[in-house]
Amino acid sequence: MKIIVFLKEVVDTALSLGTGLRNRLVFREGLPRRLNPHDIRALSIALDLTANAAADSSLTAVSIGPERVEKYLREALALGADKAVRIWGEDFRGLSPYQKAKLLYAHVSLAGADLVLTGAKSLDTANGQVGQLLAARLGWSCVSDVVAFEINTESGNIRLNRDIGRGKREILECPLPAVVTVKGESTHLPYASLDRLIESVESEIEVLSLAELNITSADLNQEPAPITGLMAPRPRPHRVPTPASSLPAFDRVLKLLEGGITKRRGKMLEGSTEELAEQLYELLVTEGVIRPAADR
Repeated sequence: MKIIVFLKEVVDTALSLGTGLRNRLVFREGLPRRLNPHDIRALSIALDLTANAAADSSLTAVSIGPERVEKYLREALALGADKAVRIWGEDFRGLSPYQKAKLLYAHVSLAGADLVLTGAKSLDTANGQVGQLLAARLGWSCVSDVVAFEINTESGNIRLNRDIGRGKREILECPLPAVVTVKGESTHLPYASLDRLIESVESEIEVLSLAELNITSADLNQEPAPITGLMAPRPRPHRVPTPASSLPAFDRVLKLLEGGITKRRGKMLEGSTEELAEQLYELLVTEGVIRPAADR
């Protein structure tokens, strides 16, 4: 089995971060960085799978980033990864999930794989889209928010334990090849031996550019839905009519206090995949999140 795990460096959100109202990037300059916690869990699972798989299995750690991300790749090599690859170009600043998925797709297509693992989402921007976009490009099955899984030796499929929210778990099987996004922030990687640490420092990390991935700058920048801004959502107010002036002052104050922020609400959608998609679309239109094309 050939496994590829993608590792992302993120800004440590233990510090207070800000986002520009007209900027699609989290402010990053001068802030400490770390390996994404969900990617740590993905790497831990990948190491367990290769340790228990057949002798011809292999694990490749891949990261998109400048030279400083090589420390995470070398850590993966010290823990048991067979190969490390870094993808980078001078114009790679502020890549979107769509662009990252395009780069990773190019690498997987060239290198080949049976199983691709990514973190469910990143700690800084929490987009949670790269794994799904990559699977769509590859035409593979994709299972998200997986907390644990194993290989079914009888069928050769992977058996997955998936977090579906509200404390519930879903167990399913998926054939290979597949893309799995892993969820989990409490995993600590094992300690590497001194010999493996020394060997990882001297190991060569393959660096791939756009040309080596057969992608042009124009292809990379062709994005169907670019992000134009990031901002915190404002709570919806619960409005009340102006109290009549004939009411006593105390009653007018009570009437005004009935207003405020609308309480959070939840709604469970049920039905087939097509029915859920239609219900979700109608809900987004009703709430004013999106507008139908005819209204634009």
